[in-house]
Amino acid sequence: MQKKFSKRITVLFLALCFIILSYCIYRNINKAIQPRQQEVQIQEKNEKKVYPNLANYSNVSILVSIKQQKMIIYSGNQVIFKTTVSTGAKDSPTPTGKFAIEAERGDFFYNEESSEGTYYWVSFKDHGTYLFHSVPTDCNGNEIKEEAEKLGTPCSHGCVRMSKEDAKWFYENISEGVIVSIH
Repeated sequence: MQKKFSKRITVLFLALCFIILSYCIYRNINKAIQPRQQEVQIQEKNEKKVYPNLANYSNVSILVSIKQQKMIIYSGNQVIFKTTVSTGAKDSPTPTGKFAIEAERGDFFYNEESSEGTYYWVSFKDHGTYLFHSVPTDCNGNEIKEEAEKLGTPCSHGCVRMSKEDAKWFYENISEGVIVSIH
């Protein structure tokens, strides 16, 4: 009787060891196949922000929440990037609906009419009318401090503003045709 009990304990112990070992192997394999991410130090807030390498992801899409003033980038249903943005002010709202990243993009422009410029712009509607871009700059390309401090509040002329660092990464990594949903 004791021999059978001892044998059962040994079998149960070996089965438990096998399950634990299998789980450890599974976790290590999953870590190995996760896309690598590039870390970038954001100096203003002294916090680390991780910018994903979008070449390692498929089915990329962008969601902009006007209510939350956030932009979320997905790969399928997985959140791969999230940041604070500013959408349109009450009198110049950001259009809502589904769009796609368009071919038009540039590293800087200045609009004399509004006395504002911006870095790293990418069009998502009406071929250059509605853009993702950095917070506004003056004619010399210097960030307008008062405008930068509004990040996270609806204050743009209808575009989607983000930090200069986020805008640069977005400009360099978001492909034409990526679906944009704004609500």
